[in-house]
Amino acid sequence: MAGFDDPGVFYSDPLYSEDGQSEVGANETNTAIQKKFYDFLRTFMDDTNVYCYREALKHHYNLRQYWLEVDLEDLRNFDESLADKLVKLPSLHLALFEDAAKDVADEVTRPRPPGEEEMREIQVMLRSDSNPVQVRQLKSTDMAHLVKVPGIIVSASAVMAKATQLTIQCRSCRVYKSNIPIKPGMEGYMLPRTCTTEQAGRPKCPVDPFFIVPDKCKCVDYQTLKLQESPDAVPNGEIPWHMQLFVDSSRTHMRFARFFFLMAP
Repeated sequence: MAGFDDPGVFYSDPLYSEDGQSEVGANETNTAIQKKFYDFLRTFMDDTNVYCYREALKHHYNLRQYWLEVDLEDLRNFDESLADKLVKLPSLHLALFEDAAKDVADEVTRPRPPGEEEMREIQVMLRSDSNPVQVRQLKSTDMAHLVKVPGIIVSASAVMAKATQLTIQCRSCRVYKSNIPIKPGMEGYMLPRTCTTEQAGRPKCPVDPFFIVPDKCKCVDYQTLKLQESPDAVPNGEIPWHMQLFVDSSRTHMRFARFFFLMAP
């Protein structure tokens, strides 16, 4: 009768189909998707036959403005399936988009001045003329998708630093663990409880031996904003709804318009 009382654990992943493959680009590798983003930034031409994004990357990078604003409709005209991937799974494809932007910027800014040979990270910001979704109309189907929400920023926190890559060190054996990636957003990082380094003739490291080495970490600016829904969307007799937004890097130094792109938590 072993296991008779165990009901089992069942779950459903909305990003994957029944056969276990991702519904967004199941047969396409991340490298191929990044190559498509690279081709878009490098070859897309506007109505005046100018390579607008390639020139914008070069102009911004030379001014030490490490960001690029992309119109989602341009991407949709270039490759509609690629734009759909970005909207449906932005947590993965936006990172690939930024890696592609970094590759294009590296190509168009060569040769760079001495001391600036190492490429900086490029942040991609999106804009669109699509219809916005009111805060009260957000549903579970919008989870982890890219949505456009109208509203007013009513408060903003001070700009602070957040690590994007950590370096930790063991107090006992002094071994480093470098370039530990940290997910974007408010999620933190839990230090390992044990050290797996084995050295002959040394005792085993104690529990909780790691500490963060600040001088060897990579950080970006971040800020939290409070978004209040538009006044014309508030029903009579009710108070406005609010959402907390997280912005980082170049977005912390920009003036925000009335509409926002954000990933629903």
